[in-house]
Amino acid sequence: MSKGYYLLVNIISMQKIISSIVFIFLVLVSCSSEKREPHYNIKGHQSQVIVDMIEAVNQKNAEKYVAEFAENVRVLVGSTLKVKGRNELKENRAKHFKAYPNLRSEIQYLIEIDNKVIMHDKVWLNSSEERGRDIVEIFVFEDGKVMEVDVIQSKDFFNK
Repeated sequence: MSKGYYLLVNIISMQKIISSIVFIFLVLVSCSSEKREPHYNIKGHQSQVIVDMIEAVNQKNAEKYVAEFAENVRVLVGSTLKVKGRNELKENRAKHFKAYPNLRSEIQYLIEIDNKVIMHDKVWLNSSEERGRDIVEIFVFEDGKVMEVDVIQSKDFFNK
């Protein structure tokens, strides 16, 4: 096997380890019963893109949601490709906003590292939910646009 292959395998393994560590940290932090204010500072353009995206969620605006996503963006839930391309993502978000008219999202933590933004947010699918549901997303940027999103959420996220 070539050195490039082993390097690629190591990079993928490191991404999985980093994702797992971030997820565990955020789950542990979110287990506290006390209400706390979100913790984040806007570091740069990439962080602002994610803040604007969450604002679009709360406005139910699919066009604004995808404004800073690359044409060929990939959205993975776990390791499964769920959405490929900005148009498909826009349609997906529009259907989601229609299915959940009281949807609300709040950023809890936002970390920008190199070309990645890691976000922990709480999502309320309807107004009767008190605690919200936790999601961790890792956004990978290329040329200022979101190229890939890795979503970490419970398997029964929409069935609770």
